[in-house]
Amino acid sequence: REPYWQVAIDDITFDNSPKNLCSGGCQVAVDTGTSMLAGPSDLVDKLQSMVAAKEDCSNFGSLPKIGFKIGDKVLNLQPDDY
Repeated sequence: REPYWQVAIDDITFDNSPKNLCSGGCQVAVDTGTSMLAGPSDLVDKLQSMVAAKEDCSNFGSLPKIGFKIGDKVLNLQPDDY
């Protein structure tokens, strides 16, 4: 038995706007025992590029909420969550 839940999401959103990163849906693992976001390298690289967070956090105030769209609901992470 795996120590996490695996669920399907419809897409990833920035400020509630779908980004079409999950054509056909994505599978994600929900693990309350970790504070990291992880995923396939190509998707993580794309997300990092799209978010464009600066190393010195100088653009923190303009970073988007990153959301996980499931049906008609979006579960958001605020910038200080990621």
